[in-house]
Amino acid sequence: MIGLPPATSDSETIDLCIVGAGAAGLSLASAFIGAGLKVAVLEAGGTKQTKASQAIYEGELANPAAHPYLHHYRIRALGGSSRIWGGRCIPFDPIDFAERDWVPGPGWPISLQSLTPYYAAAQTAAEAGPFDYDPRTALPGRQVEWAPGLDGALLETRLERFSRPTDFWARYADALTAAPDVWVASETPVLAVRLSADGSRVDHLEIASPGGGRRTLKARRYVLALGGLETVRLMLASRDVKPAGVGNDHDQLGRYYMTHLATTSGHIAFSGPPSAIAHNYERDAGGVYVRRRLAIRAEAQRELGLLNVIFRTHPPDPMDPAHGDSILSAMYLVKDLVLYEYSRRFREGQVTWAGRLRHVGNIARDPWRLARFGRLWLTDRILARRKLPSVVLDSVGSRYALEFHAEQAPSPDSRLTLGDTVDAYGVPRLKVDWRATALDIESIQAAYALLARELERTGVGTLDYDPQALAEATLKAGAYGGHHLGAARMSTRAEDGVVDEDLKVHGVDNLFVVSGAVFPTSSQANPTLTIVALAFRLADHLKAGFGRPNR
Repeated sequence: MIGLPPATSDSETIDLCIVGAGAAGLSLASAFIGAGLKVAVLEAGGTKQTKASQAIYEGELANPAAHPYLHHYRIRALGGSSRIWGGRCIPFDPIDFAERDWVPGPGWPISLQSLTPYYAAAQTAAEAGPFDYDPRTALPGRQVEWAPGLDGALLETRLERFSRPTDFWARYADALTAAPDVWVASETPVLAVRLSADGSRVDHLEIASPGGGRRTLKARRYVLALGGLETVRLMLASRDVKPAGVGNDHDQLGRYYMTHLATTSGHIAFSGPPSAIAHNYERDAGGVYVRRRLAIRAEAQRELGLLNVIFRTHPPDPMDPAHGDSILSAMYLVKDLVLYEYSRRFREGQVTWAGRLRHVGNIARDPWRLARFGRLWLTDRILARRKLPSVVLDSVGSRYALEFHAEQAPSPDSRLTLGDTVDAYGVPRLKVDWRATALDIESIQAAYALLARELERTGVGTLDYDPQALAEATLKAGAYGGHHLGAARMSTRAEDGVVDEDLKVHGVDNLFVVSGAVFPTSSQANPTLTIVALAFRLADHLKAGFGRPNR
């Protein structure tokens, strides 16, 4: 660290060049330590996030109300977006890899079984404990169900696990910088992927020089691991040999852009005592934070034609002082001190001065509740190495706001293209036209209806919601945070996607992609764990191609 490896003769050619030093790129690089190959990792940013570097990510939004600005939710620095990652780890479900005739597109060309060993490796890399998401085995002797009596043929309780959260640069920096066969070059932005004259392979990368010029870098194989947006931008902008961009022979690159749909809508009232609802964080035997969530079983998804949806309880909206909670009022009043990525939902609303006074009144009426919480947050979040993931509050009356996190269906009309402006390096900026579909909204409404019926049938509680208000809240919340998925999707046939089952770009022999962009479908799961698993799977495939043993 930090500089490019020597490559002045054929005998010193770089074997593998990884573009991007986020969770995917760094995990991939770590798998090659000691493999006897020359590996270069190129990161466009430096050791810290800067305004100038973040400005490179700015782009155009077809609908700014529906999608976050492009320079938010991702970090152009060593470690990438893992520097602000919340740490939530969840694997995809078996049904996500299965054929589903109600979900558009060809689906995944790989099976869950082929990815499962790499999930275990990703779990270790993310420092999220064992690969166990069943409360029966992960929390032996403790309550299994989210709400006793609700699990059955249609619904089941599962866990989500939480990393420290792990900054992957902090995780791997010492090992990578000490490795004699891996070089990490920061502040080395790749501006173009240059193909051979026939377009069948990458000839070299064009990168920016510190003095403002450009230089080239050659390797035997290349991996793009720049994230779900920037990877697609680089491929679209590399159009000297292929006018539509690298990997875009069939107009698939940039299409099928997905995020997740997630917000709070409606209220769930449990009939049992508040202590019976296991909605808060717990620690497993290894001290890792876990939390229960309610999932719709695969059989119910098939029967009703649903996309994958899960439910959690959620605190009331901090912006509305009617909640009467001193903790939530304090959260709202100090919102400007909270990362934008975690306060967007209540930053953008307007509260009158009268409303602000009501927030102050909430704090004045119960300062001791806020003080107790402040002490907990100091010890378990600010000072702790393994941090309490977020604010979860108990409800005195067993009534909670209901949060959902839902799969989005792939649509060819939801897409990424190049805009009319360029960044400081002259590379066209990205234009995002993210769209939700009727299937997305109808599936969420049907999932709510299913939960309402089951709550009533079992006597566990009731769900108060308005289907139309649910649809409006979903569209208002828009694209969820930093989950940029699907715009360079994996497919068996080149006509259906951008990369094959080994993550090699169709038609380009030595170019691979690993990021959320390769996901054919989005599942209900946060993507980081699956992205890291795919990186380790790709490492084994590349090692086999180099004639090196897998570890």
